[in-house]
Amino acid sequence: MKKIKKKLTYKDSGVNIKTAENLISSLKKTSGLTNNRMLSMIGGFASLYHVDVKKYPNPVIVCGTDGVGTKLKIAMKMKNHNSIGQDLLAMCVNDVITSGADPILFLDYLATSRINIKLHQKVLLGIKKACDKINVVLAGGETAEMPGFYQNDDYDIAGFCIGMIDKNKIIDTKKIKENDIIIGLQSNGLHSNGFSLVNKLIEKKLLSLNQKCNGSKIGNTLLRPTKIYSDIIAKVRDRIKGCAHITGGGITENLSRILPNKTSALIKFDSWKMHSIFKLVQDRSALNNDEMLKTFNCGIGMIVIVDKKKRDSVIKDCKKMNYKIFEIGSIVKGSQSKVIYE
Repeated sequence: MKKIKKKLTYKDSGVNIKTAENLISSLKKTSGLTNNRMLSMIGGFASLYHVDVKKYPNPVIVCGTDGVGTKLKIAMKMKNHNSIGQDLLAMCVNDVITSGADPILFLDYLATSRINIKLHQKVLLGIKKACDKINVVLAGGETAEMPGFYQNDDYDIAGFCIGMIDKNKIIDTKKIKENDIIIGLQSNGLHSNGFSLVNKLIEKKLLSLNQKCNGSKIGNTLLRPTKIYSDIIAKVRDRIKGCAHITGGGITENLSRILPNKTSALIKFDSWKMHSIFKLVQDRSALNNDEMLKTFNCGIGMIVIVDKKKRDSVIKDCKKMNYKIFEIGSIVKGSQSKVIYE
């Protein structure tokens, strides 16, 4: 007698299509066409956007993609996933705006072992809320169940931002010259970089998430969402010569990326005050100042470079929009495009 094979379904292998549909349906309810240039809704195979050629007569598409790294481990340990969505959006948007572009569309990718509606709904709604806050359309995304690849409720997220700018308005870093002023915009903490080191300190019990730092639990301080600078860059982009998003590699690596040949950036290390959390991490890791400045943003989330004549008007607008700023240095002659500290 022929042996009857036992059926093995997709659900048996750990992938539940119905659960995925339920997760996305909750997002659709809060979505809608928040921008009349969107020609498609969330849920299709692709997203369509009609370019405003009056606003961008010579349109240039600007793209950026990023994730939030091992900050996710802190979110898991603290059981707080409400602001990870803003972290994801910010990491992508803050890269795109360095060209002067307007961020217009965002897509997300979430991968996990199995969908946890309660948990992942917080992540996706956090992304949507952050998009709405800066008038960026959440155009779509992808949710992937990968049992056996991720464990338990572990997940990872990635984001993709599309920006638009008229070719004639792109910020031209070639115009940066000697004696230009370097202005730093304050960060909200570690943002989404340096967490592999932070997690290692926690693993070695050199740092505790429940420990207090400046009156708050370290875990909560570490989860402060990455600040999004799109509104202020849009306001001052016609008066700045360069813009650097300070992420992994710190000021040292990121600022040097926009310096023209034969120029360097002279940074006064004592011209701004670092958050207490940076000082604590530095103490527990025994890093020197140079190592800190190559690893963390150290309190400066975005840098803009301006001509001396435009300095006052840019600073005035930053303060008017409630950004705490610091004049942290100037451009000097140099054989290499690098950052020098004094």
